[in-house]
Amino acid sequence: MSEHASRVHVARRGAKAGRSAVAEPSGEVKVSPLAWLATLSQRVLSALVLIPIVIALVWFGGWVAFAGALITLAVAMWELRQMFAHKGWRPPLILSTLAGVAFLLLAELWHQGVAPLRLALLAGAAISALLMVSAAWLILTRWRIEGSVRDWALVLASAFYVGWPLAFFLLLRGNQAGPETAGFGWLLALFFMVWANDTFALLAGHYFGRHKLAPHVSPAKTWEGFAGGMLFTVIAALVFTVLLPAHTTIPLHVAWGHAVVLGVLVAVAGTIGDLAESLLKRDTGVKDSGTIVPGHGGILDRMDSLLFAVLVVFFYAAILQGIPA
Repeated sequence: MSEHASRVHVARRGAKAGRSAVAEPSGEVKVSPLAWLATLSQRVLSALVLIPIVIALVWFGGWVAFAGALITLAVAMWELRQMFAHKGWRPPLILSTLAGVAFLLLAELWHQGVAPLRLALLAGAAISALLMVSAAWLILTRWRIEGSVRDWALVLASAFYVGWPLAFFLLLRGNQAGPETAGFGWLLALFFMVWANDTFALLAGHYFGRHKLAPHVSPAKTWEGFAGGMLFTVIAALVFTVLLPAHTTIPLHVAWGHAVVLGVLVAVAGTIGDLAESLLKRDTGVKDSGTIVPGHGGILDRMDSLLFAVLVVFFYAAILQGIPA
């Protein structure tokens, strides 16, 4: 389709949708204020449903959180499978899923008191098995070589993109139920920092955005949105790691300077995670990773920032106070 025809097609589509989208001279689709507000309200309603579920998982921790992570792993891998299939890629993601399950079990075994050296050996064995079995699988089941190396890389990358960070949610939370644990406090802070970053980056970018952050990956993201998101992430960090523990039984005791640094790091990591998933969607030619969350798309669309931010929070927490029990 020519550039002119593409613009006409987009304009007609916008007219049919009640002028919810219009074509700019550059060819970029600009969403109308009413359509943007409708999408925002749908996102808010979805958040009102998801937040109590997340808080319940954070409250109980242990095997309840393990079950939540396992379901998230399965759904996320299914979404990756569908995204890759849209591009014509067929990596055996069952192997990535099994590796992810192994990572989750290893995190739970840590809290069961298994010796660190034994856990390190088990983790090494799981990674080595993934490397060898995935190669053998593709060698023995593919009669054509084309695309095999790409699919091998996708199997390995998918395990570490989804399964690896999910294991750190379990490590960060710990096994003791209730709010009187450091793990509860850290995980609660993580979720609210990322939600603050996502929400206020969206709002600041919409109302004040002028300078594109990564237009080749995500045209809507701006440096102004990034700055707005970071500001409110730092505020959320101060609230949930300094102010809230000072007036409750949550035993975090984080200095305000550390809270500021953590907020900045979470904003950066969350933005990279968001852009990483945008890169996946753009390369595979899909708008959303799925449809399970109204207003957000798929579980990966909802988890993209968290998958990278949890790594920052875990290691920062572990350095400051050790791994929660």
